[in-house]
Amino acid sequence: MRKFLTIFCLIIFSFSNVIAQENYEQFWDHLLNNDREAAAKELQKNKKSGSMEALVLNEILRVETGQLKTNDDFLKGFLVKPDFEHYLYALWNQAYVFDTYIDTGLNNRNSGRLKTVAKATINNTTVKDAITYLNSVVARNSNDWQAYFDLNEKIDVIKDWQYCGVFENLNESGLDRFYMPEKMAMSAEPFDAKSNGLVNWYVSKNNKEAYQFFTNHEEYGSGVNYAQTFISSETDQKVHFRIGCGSAFKLWLNDVLIYENPEDVTTDMNAYNVSVNLPKGNNRLLLKTAESSYGSYFIIAALDENGQAKTNLSYSSAYSDYNKSTKEQIQAKPLNNEFEVFFENKLKNHPNNFFYAYCLSNAYMRSSKHEEAKIVLTPFYEKYPKSSLIRKMLTGVYSLEGDEATVKELADNIELEDPNYYLPLVLKIADYQALQRMSLDELDSFLNKFKKAFDLEVFNITADFMYNARQEDRVKLKRNLNDLIRVAQGNTRLLLRYIPLYSILYEDDDTTIKLLEDLNDDHFEYAAVKSLARYYEKQNKKDKVLKLLTKDMSHMQEDNLYLKAIIDKLHNYQEHKKSLEYIDMALDNFPYSFQMMELKGDALLQLDRKKEAIDFYERSLTHNSAHKSLRKKIRDLKNEPNLLNELVLEEAYDFIKEKRGTITENNYGFNILLDDVNYELYGEGGGRYRFVYIYEITSDNGVETFKEYDLGLSGGYDIIKSELVKKDGSIVPAEKSGSSFVFSGLSIGDVIYIDYESSFSSVGRFYRDFSDKYQFEAFHPTVESTMQVLAPKSMNLKYASLNGTLEPKITEKGDMKLYEWSMLDFKGLPQGESYMPNSVDVANYLHVSTIKDWNEISSWYSDLVRSRIEVNSTVEKVFSELFPNGHKQLSEEERVKIIYNYIRNNFNYSYVSFRQSGFVPQKPSKTIKTSLGDCKDFSTLFVTLANLAELDSNLVLILTSDYGQNELVLPSTDFNHCIAKVKIDGEEQFLELTDKYLPFRALPRSLAGATALEIPFNSDTDKTFDLFKLTDVKREKAVFTNNAVIKVSPSHMDIEMATEFKGHINSYYAGLLSEPNFEVKKQAIDEDLQGRISESFVLEDVTNIERLDDDRIIKFTTHLKIDKKVNKIGGLHVIQLPIVSRPYTSDIISEEDRNYPIEYLNYENVDVYVTTYDIIIEEGQAFSEIPEDASFSFKDHSYSISYKKVLPNHLRVEVNSSPSIANINPEDYEAFKTYVKNVLEVESAFIGYK
Repeated sequence: MRKFLTIFCLIIFSFSNVIAQENYEQFWDHLLNNDREAAAKELQKNKKSGSMEALVLNEILRVETGQLKTNDDFLKGFLVKPDFEHYLYALWNQAYVFDTYIDTGLNNRNSGRLKTVAKATINNTTVKDAITYLNSVVARNSNDWQAYFDLNEKIDVIKDWQYCGVFENLNESGLDRFYMPEKMAMSAEPFDAKSNGLVNWYVSKNNKEAYQFFTNHEEYGSGVNYAQTFISSETDQKVHFRIGCGSAFKLWLNDVLIYENPEDVTTDMNAYNVSVNLPKGNNRLLLKTAESSYGSYFIIAALDENGQAKTNLSYSSAYSDYNKSTKEQIQAKPLNNEFEVFFENKLKNHPNNFFYAYCLSNAYMRSSKHEEAKIVLTPFYEKYPKSSLIRKMLTGVYSLEGDEATVKELADNIELEDPNYYLPLVLKIADYQALQRMSLDELDSFLNKFKKAFDLEVFNITADFMYNARQEDRVKLKRNLNDLIRVAQGNTRLLLRYIPLYSILYEDDDTTIKLLEDLNDDHFEYAAVKSLARYYEKQNKKDKVLKLLTKDMSHMQEDNLYLKAIIDKLHNYQEHKKSLEYIDMALDNFPYSFQMMELKGDALLQLDRKKEAIDFYERSLTHNSAHKSLRKKIRDLKNEPNLLNELVLEEAYDFIKEKRGTITENNYGFNILLDDVNYELYGEGGGRYRFVYIYEITSDNGVETFKEYDLGLSGGYDIIKSELVKKDGSIVPAEKSGSSFVFSGLSIGDVIYIDYESSFSSVGRFYRDFSDKYQFEAFHPTVESTMQVLAPKSMNLKYASLNGTLEPKITEKGDMKLYEWSMLDFKGLPQGESYMPNSVDVANYLHVSTIKDWNEISSWYSDLVRSRIEVNSTVEKVFSELFPNGHKQLSEEERVKIIYNYIRNNFNYSYVSFRQSGFVPQKPSKTIKTSLGDCKDFSTLFVTLANLAELDSNLVLILTSDYGQNELVLPSTDFNHCIAKVKIDGEEQFLELTDKYLPFRALPRSLAGATALEIPFNSDTDKTFDLFKLTDVKREKAVFTNNAVIKVSPSHMDIEMATEFKGHINSYYAGLLSEPNFEVKKQAIDEDLQGRISESFVLEDVTNIERLDDDRIIKFTTHLKIDKKVNKIGGLHVIQLPIVSRPYTSDIISEEDRNYPIEYLNYENVDVYVTTYDIIIEEGQAFSEIPEDASFSFKDHSYSISYKKVLPNHLRVEVNSSPSIANINPEDYEAFKTYVKNVLEVESAFIGYK
């Protein structure tokens, strides 16, 4: 009997749990369908349950219905539940726990909740440390600095560090880029931080706080920073490192990489965990962070296997010899986050319970694991696509992902489909423009709705404040403002918004000052310090300003941002001697602060210590080489000659007087008297230039060219001269707008005189390098053309002169070398010709570069792109859809074709500039989501998917062939396109991915002979890469086939022509045929035929349109009628072929003779022409006069035509032609002209019949 009762009780208990579960399922079903009233009723049924789930669901519902007041009963029940620490961790940033205090600030509500939680018994080290740290923040906020540091001391993490930085993190490539601190824990010589100068290890002063901040490094912007500590262990032991970091990072132990996180995101203190074997003795722990914006920080704790702090380790920021370990010795093993694992298991066991998805997603978001959170939420979002709660959670996910378009879409849909939800109301009240567009009645209605939606008094008062502000009711507004100050007590950020309104609205500075003084007495909020300082300064109370700014000096002296505000004020008050104390303190904090070096130079200069000032200015410049005004200040102080100006012809009026009229020839409307280009290169990178142009107007064409002239400059520049020098020597200044000029009264014989200068600088791998090209020969006759480059002796300047020989004159000027190239009295290039090459291939150009070789460019772009090739859930989902049954069973060609056609068919090429970012591609997931991108975006997506499909694929940088063959000669980054290369069965295949109509394996003519540079996936490969041309590459040839059946009658010809295209020409026709409207298609085909058939015709119909094998073959049939009577000579009827495809036309040989080659790529777009004419005359007639077969060739060109009498009245003519895209040189022009004339002659032959 007892056994029976036991079983019965278990059954009843289980049944009751099922019922409860079902009730919660109904609750979630209502809530996720936005029926919050029904959800509340459902929850009311289980009000007395008291379970963890019931407690939290009640708080979720309260928030979802705008009830934000603290529910005191919640924490009382919550903190006594088993596993509450896991839920506390997951729900940390929810409105009913601590809220997003980092963003919204501390207030009485979350501070009160913290006091309650802190009294609970907490065993988990991470949760305990987090509570302790949050308590320390509250203490600091309350001006209790001693408690702040005491609480930080209780958090057992590593606090003794050396720092080194800032190294470049250009385009987020720094994490994968090797810098010397990774190899050298100590160095007598500083490390090269590229454009950031030379830096070395230094000891951090921040050893009293748990979190380590690189705040002092932020003047450099984004960057790579290093931190190292030395850990002493008395024995070999297992250690778990707990890591929190606000950047992408790598972590090494004894030079062995033990953990890597490529995501640049904000995390909590336990985001990452790794287990290692820590050797006995001294050990080096090295952290590398790669920050893309600002706010880099980290926190690392050494724990035992039970999660407790290790007490038998000691840490030192002083260098000492350390163990050199191997991977096998360290045995690093990443550990899962225990809180995430807890909820992962919960969700695994209850996959349909959104409560655990909610908790797990929030646990992931504690450490910005947005991809993982999205994966958890997506199945529920698919089930509840209009859920405002899920959409709200997804806005956080997509915001972290940087997908602002989706964030806006989610917010818009919430407002559209759930207008009574609290979130749209909050967003709208924050939208000042939207409120201004409302009428007064609409505003009143909206604000009343807003007030009813929330239970917080501050929201109600804010709504009244906004209404009274719109009404301009100053009395009520003052009352509202007083109430806002009252309810905002304890919330420093809200107070800082309201307090200045007394001054702004009522010119009551005294009240604002009094409230700010009270705020600063009770709280530490640096924004409050700065705000009060401004009001003191407004009243000229300098002593009070300085006393206020320095009141927290003993607690903040390690923070250079804090010190800089003091220094700036002291300089404003001319107290430069006093400022040196703070500047030296800041340089002690961060020895490589270029801001502090410059500020010290400023102070020393005012103290008449000029030599020392120059020294600090120069030191600052080595870390901030783009600082143009500082460079000028140094030169002025050193009284250095302006070397660049010494190269330039100043006040060139005598030169103009001497040279004008000396050129008698005139080809294009103006002659060049002087084209003078001058550069000065700086050793630390960058430089400046000065250009002088003097042009003589010789015809009306020249007047048209220069009457409105734009140099196209941007940024900082100085126009020194922009004048007309008239024939009588008088000067007429141009009207200027920026670098655009209007030369009023310009006439033949006038001289244009332009002289301007500017500076340039760069960042990244080639910040110290320089590359350029200069055209010496032009179509215009030129008196003098010069290029001068002044470079440091240590700089290796390479140069190459093409299409002629120009050797530099090299002289020394102090520490500089002067390279001078000049050309005098050039008569001008021969006049231009049709189909001639680009000027870079015919004129004398000088190329200069300091970049070592093309492999440097290849390695640079590899580093740049690697961080963007990210495989996340979005990419993985696409890949699984492309290969639902896997990819291994498919041939390499099949895999490539699937990926190629996916990109071709699903994406649109974007010219929108904000989607493009120079050389840096979008991450593949963003390209997938937006279906938009440019060449580098699509190529990166292809390579990402190809690598997943185990294909050997790389990016290839391209300069398209229309820029000429000699545009890129010496190493530079002047590419304009990006494609992909993939190996198919060992053979290289290049792929153009921006043309959605281009068939697989076809390449556009712009890539024929294009200049290319392959980019390896890993830049540390032993293979070297050099520039090459895309010639003789594997591709689908362009074949143009026509089969024309021509029925001849005395008055007209009826033609039925079957046309087939293959290769890159299909892109045009596929685009044409994709038009859904038949008449539009027909008109486009008619226009195409008009360009090919010289006879007048009528297109009667287009039939049999086919697009086969993903546009590899395109076919259609046209039905034409040519109204042309047949000529008769005696009893003989004569006709000529109606040529339907023309491999050669007379315009290719229109020149009598040539000085330049024919750039055949500019003329020809087809590889093979195949045309068959079946000419059928009336029954009873017969062909009698048939031309002879003919074939011609010229080098790689060939043409043949043959005639076959199939029946007496049926003549078949077959034409085959294979042109070559090789250039026709001038010496071959006559032979080529003869070849083309022969072809044109046989095509015009007469055919006779009777």
